[in-house]
Amino acid sequence: MDWDNIAPVRQSTKVDVNLLDFDCDNPRFTPDKQPNGKSDEAIISKLASSADLAELVQSISTSGYINIEPLIVVLRDEKLVVLEGNRRLAALKSLLNPDLASKAKLSVPNFSNEIRSTLLNILVYRVEREEDARELIGFKHINGPQAWDAYAKATFAARWLDSQRGLTNPLSLQDIANRMGDKHATILRMVTAYYVLQQAETNEVYSVDDRFKRSFSFSHLYTGISYSEVTDFLEMRRPSRDRDPEREPVHKNNFEKLRKLLVWLYGSKSEDVSPVVKSQNPDLGKLKEVLSDKQATKQLEASGDLNAATITATPIDVRFSRHLFVATEELQKALQSLDGFDPETQSELQSVAESAVKRANLILNTINSVIDSLEKSSTEK
Repeated sequence: MDWDNIAPVRQSTKVDVNLLDFDCDNPRFTPDKQPNGKSDEAIISKLASSADLAELVQSISTSGYINIEPLIVVLRDEKLVVLEGNRRLAALKSLLNPDLASKAKLSVPNFSNEIRSTLLNILVYRVEREEDARELIGFKHINGPQAWDAYAKATFAARWLDSQRGLTNPLSLQDIANRMGDKHATILRMVTAYYVLQQAETNEVYSVDDRFKRSFSFSHLYTGISYSEVTDFLEMRRPSRDRDPEREPVHKNNFEKLRKLLVWLYGSKSEDVSPVVKSQNPDLGKLKEVLSDKQATKQLEASGDLNAATITATPIDVRFSRHLFVATEELQKALQSLDGFDPETQSELQSVAESAVKRANLILNTINSVIDSLEKSSTEK
């Protein structure tokens, strides 16, 4: 195939849509959004379920495809691969192939031959190398109107950083973040977490495919490593704007700790262990608190009970004040809904209220006794 004639490098030109191939290494294919294969059917089905493809199909079938923004393509293994515009390509192929649309569970409205004619020859811009398109794609999908999820952003940025190795004047991750419009050091934490996961996968410490839930909350990890308690547990350096993240952030002597952390965050399907971090708020904060206390950490390692370990990690005076504030708040709520008391059906609540009064009096008497004792001791001195 004479690709230089069909789609010259560094030029925008129209090509037959059937000559375009999906990018199977698309960063948007995160662990919980991986196609079942590399076929058009598998990729379109996954984009239909994860990228609002139905909305785009509906729009194009109504108004036709408008060749304003070219798809970005590159020659890879003698195929014209779409680096930017895979979602649009999926919509076009679905509209032109009812069988593909049906297998992806996409509803394709009837449309005219005039509309069909707009789907056949698509404007593309061919880059010579994949890195030539990175800045455009990065800015668009990191902070632009079509932002990827966190893991996709991390994958894209990490690949870009990896491509700089061995260059005379390599870009730092901070340079890459600036070019992608990231001003909050978020990419730094994401890429560090990405390398942690890659290290775990490469060394067979943990596999993301073994996670307990189908969903993959990457934010648990990249938020977690911003806490000194987590990085201290792993004995790894904290992310810093002053340096690029290490490709192997965790020393091999701490692989067992790394596995424990990832199981706490994501669970293990093969071991039938659910994650202790059910949701980022409040569970990730609880894990941070537990890891700040050696005894609580050992308890979590032994029992897998985050709540029990959190109690161990919390000083008894803090626990007391928390419980007292919560009890007071709940009593206030009960007072505000007192009109809901029905003596005919809720008579047993009288004994519950009396018990609450006794406990409250016991607490108050104890507090008063302690304060009086301290005041007396202070007076005697």
